[in-house]
Amino acid sequence: MRQLKPEIAERRKKDILQWAVHYYIKTSRPVSSSIIAEEGRFNLSPATIRNILQELEEEGFLHQPHTSAGREPTDRGYRFFVDYLADVQRLAADEKEGIESQYRERMQELDTLLAETSRLLSRVSRSAGLVLSPRADRQTIKRLELIPLSGKSVLAILVTETGLVRHWPIQLSFAPAARQINMLNRFLNENIRGLGAAQAQAIVMAKLRQMEDEFKDLGLLADNLLREVGSIVAPDALFVDGADNILSQAEEIGDFKMVQSLIRMISEKNAIAGLLGRELKTQMPGKNAAAKPQVRIGAESGIPELAGFSLVTTTYNYNGRVVGVLGILGSKRMEYPRMMSLVEYMSGLVSNRLAHWAEEDQA
Repeated sequence: MRQLKPEIAERRKKDILQWAVHYYIKTSRPVSSSIIAEEGRFNLSPATIRNILQELEEEGFLHQPHTSAGREPTDRGYRFFVDYLADVQRLAADEKEGIESQYRERMQELDTLLAETSRLLSRVSRSAGLVLSPRADRQTIKRLELIPLSGKSVLAILVTETGLVRHWPIQLSFAPAARQINMLNRFLNENIRGLGAAQAQAIVMAKLRQMEDEFKDLGLLADNLLREVGSIVAPDALFVDGADNILSQAEEIGDFKMVQSLIRMISEKNAIAGLLGRELKTQMPGKNAAAKPQVRIGAESGIPELAGFSLVTTTYNYNGRVVGVLGILGSKRMEYPRMMSLVEYMSGLVSNRLAHWAEEDQA
């Protein structure tokens, strides 16, 4: 009996696995050797295909839910399928045009841009769209403004280089005069533009200590204000849209309790925000965000509630630095090439919009 060369046998096995995973994603039906023989065009007998499927099951790429049933991909099988994709399928031209048309009108705040991005990701993918906003403490300051409210209360407004806008109330130990507030606003913005929070605090406090006694109270205010800027976390740092799409996929996921648990976790946001935040931290400082999409299948996310789902993410950048993460959360049967292409494309749109805002500001 003629023996196949090992590399040919391995290639044949990989081709059948790729076909089987793609078929299951497309139809949600377990794959049998007869279906592969009839529709796969491999020019192999059903017996040969059965032997290959048995090997793939033993190696952990497929599993058979019932003795007489066909086979379904495991997480390892999905992982092979994602890694096997050499050329990521590009978005259809009309899909791109539809997305771009929603970016033609400038959005005034980064929050609006990111919220709209999560909606677009959800709408096009029919899954949940996720966007992690840049953290204020990871950016440089563009403007910091104080507005007197009443008595000892003032409102602080922070604008960062990427257009992130945050405001929060501060309760003082004294009631500042309008002249003092105006003076401090002018002083701060002459000295902190383009600095990170920690650097701004050190420079401002050093200068205030050199000034006259009448600035002592303002020194306390400036110190308090800049400490808060250094520790503030955006309350809506994670934008999520399309959780209802996850509910519509409950039948194919097959575990309604798991879907309910995921929906609760999405509403709380903390676990997913933490996962995306860790991806942000792994990026090298100063690196341009040309990162390829990451795919986490099932338990690869490290979050039990995501065991039945897949997460496709990538980063976006501003001024050559990675500042945020966006992605799609959905069924393991998602169209991986299209979803990877979508998040990569949306990353480019967000990065280009931030760059355009910077150009407008400089002009």
